[in-house]
Amino acid sequence: LELNGVQVPRGTYPTVQRNAAVTKDTSRKVPRPVVITARINGHPARALLDSGSLGDFMSSTAADQLKVKRTKLTSPLGLQLAVQGSRSKINSGTKAVLEYQNIKEERYFDIINLSNYDLILGTPWLYQHQVCLGFNPARVLVGSDTALPLDGVSVTSIASHAVALENSEIDRARKLLLD
Repeated sequence: LELNGVQVPRGTYPTVQRNAAVTKDTSRKVPRPVVITARINGHPARALLDSGSLGDFMSSTAADQLKVKRTKLTSPLGLQLAVQGSRSKINSGTKAVLEYQNIKEERYFDIINLSNYDLILGTPWLYQHQVCLGFNPARVLVGSDTALPLDGVSVTSIASHAVALENSEIDRARKLLLD
C-alpha cells in the first residue's frame, strides 16, 4: 500500500500540491457503447442505449429519411449535454413505431441533431421496459415487452422554464417600462 504522505514540520505552512494528468498517448482503449439495431416504422435504425439520457431521441436525419410526421413544440425545450456549455434546443418531436426483440410500440421521440446514431433510447425507455445492460460482454436484457408506467419513487418530473407571453402582455410590460 503506497500512501505518498509527506511529513510537514510543525509551524510551517506547506504549499498545496496540484497534480495534472496529461495524456502522453493519443490513443486510449475504451469499451464500446451498447448499440442495438431496432426498427422504426419497419426500417432498421441504429440506437444507442444511454443510461445517462433523460429522454428518447431521434436524429433529424433519420426523421427526414423516414418521413415521420413532426409535431412542432409550442415552446422549444433546452437540451443540456454532459459537456459544460454544450446546449441545444428541441423544436419538434414525433411518434413512431419502435420494434426491438418482442417490443412493438408507438413511442414519442424528441427530434434533435445527432451524429453516429439514428436513435438514443434513454432512461424513459430503459425504465419502462425494465432493461438491464451489460458491458463485458455487451448484452441487453428486456424485462417487460410492454411499456410500464413512469411511476414510483425513482421517477421525477422535469419542468420547462419556458414562458409564453401574449402580445397584450408584452405591450403592457413595454408600456410599464417606458413610463
